[in-house]
Amino acid sequence: MGRFIPLRRELATTLSGLQTELNRLFEDYVNPARIGPSAADAEPSAWTPAVDVIETPEELVVVADLPGVDPSTIDLTVTGNVLNLRGDKPVGGVPAGNLLAQERATGCFHRAVSLSSDVNFDAAQAESHHGVLTVRLPKKEAAKPRTIPVQPR
Repeated sequence: MGRFIPLRRELATTLSGLQTELNRLFEDYVNPARIGPSAADAEPSAWTPAVDVIETPEELVVVADLPGVDPSTIDLTVTGNVLNLRGDKPVGGVPAGNLLAQERATGCFHRAVSLSSDVNFDAAQAESHHGVLTVRLPKKEAAKPRTIPVQPR
């Protein structure tokens, strides 16, 4: 087993910050309308939760891994067509002593997910189960696919 090297922790923190910045730059590249200063971007974030975005014919589903986060403390907001997830994961269950390694993310988090404008945000529903947040965003009626029957002549 290797010795704990303080430089590894500092390097991990630096790399985490770099990853967060790269994620933000990629998000701006994919959705140029989101570029520009906002209050959400000014908030410091200790970590960024991983998310999946799934599209079905009826809805968009956003699934976020939030282990150890109390569901009642999660703040979900919509600004324009951006779904914002914010909250805080407290440090808990850690015995007193010298910290030799810290890999579990704790502290404030923020994640902005760009969505299409074809979503009915008023009918959105969210639930959390075993540290996984699922947000269901139904599509507007006009955006749902329709089949057109073809009549023989």
